Amino acid sequence: MVTVWDGRLPHGVADIFGVDAARHIALRRALRDVFTSWAYQEVIPPTFEYADTQAAELSPQLREEMYRFVDRDGRALALRADLTVATARIVGTRLYDQPLPLRLFYVGHVFRHEEPRAGRRREFTQAGIELVGAGSAEADAEVLAIAMTALQRAQLPRFQLNVGHSGWFRALLASVAIGDAAGERLRIAVDRKSSAALAEAADSLPLSEPVRAALLATPGLSGGPEVLQRAASLAPNAEAQEAIARLEQVYARLTHRGLADYVALDLGEVRGMQYYTGIRFEAFAPGLGVPLCTGGRYDGLLAHFGPSLPAVGFALELERLLLALSPYDLPSVTNAPHVVAAAGAPRAAWSLLQAARGRGWRIEEDVLGRDRQALLAHARGRGAQTVWWWDGEDAVQVIAGVAVRRLTLAELARELERAPEPGGSV
Repeated sequence: MVTVWDGRLPHGVADIFGVDAARHIALRRALRDVFTSWAYQEVIPPTFEYADTQAAELSPQLREEMYRFVDRDGRALALRADLTVATARIVGTRLYDQPLPLRLFYVGHVFRHEEPRAGRRREFTQAGIELVGAGSAEADAEVLAIAMTALQRAQLPRFQLNVGHSGWFRALLASVAIGDAAGERLRIAVDRKSSAALAEAADSLPLSEPVRAALLATPGLSGGPEVLQRAASLAPNAEAQEAIARLEQVYARLTHRGLADYVALDLGEVRGMQYYTGIRFEAFAPGLGVPLCTGGRYDGLLAHFGPSLPAVGFALELERLLLALSPYDLPSVTNAPHVVAAAGAPRAAWSLLQAARGRGWRIEEDVLGRDRQALLAHARGRGAQTVWWWDGEDAVQVIAGVAVRRLTLAELARELERAPEPGGSV
């Protein structure tokens, strides 16, 4: 029996083409430029690895969402569900003897078997950085600054980073012996900012009054620098005080850089407790109820693959960022050619065409042998502003709209060299 394909794709994936592909590529290029300008170097992990390696330090939910399969030798493999873990493996097994700190970045697809929602399918794109081998507040501030710089370079007009510290909530739980189930119940209540559920869960545990007061106040510990003052007055132990002191140091460095206006402090942000060991942050845009990027300090991850090293980083989701950018009047992105050139270019024009392409000009050469009118119509349909119609072995007619100029190839070469930008006029 022959199965006839109906043209559909698997649930959770999509084709990207035309202007959407051009925007995607332009955003990747902009983010790469940001990361390299801070002296980060790109790593390219494989698309699939051993399932056990991929699952290292992931949350139980994310482990369930991994795409797993078995190779011909019976080994369990998985598509990468997170690029931070893959980067940590590279550091632990390949780069552990390099001078520290390591500054690494990646741009690539990840795969998760989850229901598609705002800006995320089952295959989506992460772009992020990892700063490995530096445990300082300065390192935390650098990563936060790069996240903000990336969103600015993407021309997102408005955004906010919610910054907390996993050590605060962990210090409150460590002050009393409670089981994992009770701790998770408290975490969920704090995460949902449910005062009633939190009070009910706290009342069922043998908490000291200072710990109980700090715990009940945690969902409301969000805002500006005043949050740090209030939290410091509530801190019931040295670990909680250390978490607040670290946040103060990081916030001071962001203030020094003129970036504090983008930051909201939030000690009630307690997701990812199993993964993060220090600061934790998420970036949000108006009207989009899901984070554009998540990040933080994860000093325990590298020891799974090699030497124990401190690390901090973030991953930004490109499709969500493109969705957040969609309401704004941003500069147009196009893959239209700057020039459509007639077929049969003279031999002397070849070096000219290649030199122009090398300077960034998009030049489409006709391979169908169209006549002049057909070529002009084709150029209009492709969005090209200029047509080059070869005029003998050493000349060309430059057609832009209704204007036609006859130039020698040498004259055209000089004009291209003087053009301020690809496609620009002299």
